[in-house]
Amino acid sequence: MTPSGPSPRSRVSATRLIVAVLGLALLVISVRQAGWEPILASIRSVGAWLIAVVALGAARMAVRARAWTICSKAEHEAGIPFGAAFAATLAADALGNLTPLGLLASEPAKVMMGRRHVPTSTSLSSVAVENGFYTASVLAMLLGGVWVLLHRANVPLMMERAGEAVVVASLIGALIALWMFRARPALLSRAADLLTRLRRTPTSKDALQALERSVYDVARWPVSRLLHVSAWEGLFHVAAVAEVWLILRTMPGGERIALTDAFLMETAGRFITVAFKFIPYRLGVDEMGSGSVSQLLGLGAPTGVALALVRRVRILLLNAAGIVLLARTPSHDTVPS
Repeated sequence: MTPSGPSPRSRVSATRLIVAVLGLALLVISVRQAGWEPILASIRSVGAWLIAVVALGAARMAVRARAWTICSKAEHEAGIPFGAAFAATLAADALGNLTPLGLLASEPAKVMMGRRHVPTSTSLSSVAVENGFYTASVLAMLLGGVWVLLHRANVPLMMERAGEAVVVASLIGALIALWMFRARPALLSRAADLLTRLRRTPTSKDALQALERSVYDVARWPVSRLLHVSAWEGLFHVAAVAEVWLILRTMPGGERIALTDAFLMETAGRFITVAFKFIPYRLGVDEMGSGSVSQLLGLGAPTGVALALVRRVRILLLNAAGIVLLARTPSHDTVPS
C-alpha cells in the first residue's frame, strides 16, 4: 500500500516557493511605492564605489573569521588558520542565505570545514562560542540603535514600544546568560534523547557535555582573550556602519547624511537579518524594512530601497565566492577527534 499525501520533500519545496513568491511580491510593492526612477538613479550614483562596498563586506566576514580563530585555540592546539576560517565563513554565509534553514545550515557547514584543521569537538565548540560573542555584540548594537532612535524627534509611538520591547528582551537575555554561566545547567546533555529523535541519528551525551563545558569555560578565559574576541566582533559592526554610510553618501542628497543615520539604518538592517534569517536572502523584506526606516529618518523611501538593493548585490557577489569555496571543500578530510 503506497502512502498518501505529499512527501516531506515536496512540502519543503512548496514552502520555499510560497516564501519566494511572497518575498518577490514585497520587493515589487517596495519598488512601486518608492518609485523606480529615483531608486535607479540612486543605484547608478554608487557606480565604481561598489568595489569598496564589496571590500567592506568581505572585511566583515574576515573579522568574524578572526574572532573564530581565537575561539578555536586550545591549550595544546594552534586553532583554525585564518585563511581556512575566512573561506569557511564565506561558504557558510552563502549556504545560510540560500536556504530557509539559515543558521541551521550555515553553522554546521562551518563546523564541517573547521574540522579539517582541528578536532570535531573543538570545531563545534568554537563555532558555538563565536556565535555567542556575535549574538552579544548584536544585542549591544540593537540597544545602541534603540537609544539613539528614541532620542530623535517625531518617533512614532509604535516604534517607541518596539524599542522598549527590544531593551526588555535584551536585559532578560543577559540575565539568563549570567545565570547559565553561574549555574552551568546541563541543558544540552539532558536533551540528548530528544535530539536523537529529531535528527534520527544517535547523539552522544558525552559530546554534548564536552560542548557545554567548552561554552561555560569561556567565563574562565583571561580578560585579554575576552576583549580580543569582543573587539573583532565590534569591528564587524563598525565595518557594516561604514558600508551603509559609504553607500548613502554616494547617493543623491548624500551630503546631508550623518553618521547616526548610517548607524540607525544598519541597526534596522541587523534586526531584519536576525528576525527574518529563515527567508532566503530576505527577499523583499530587506527592501520593505530599509525603505520604511529610511522614510522615518527623513531620508526618503527610495534611498532605503536603493540601499537594500546595492547591499543585495554585494551579498550575491560574496556568496558566489562562498559557493565556489563550498564546492571545493572535501567532506572526508578531517582531523581525528
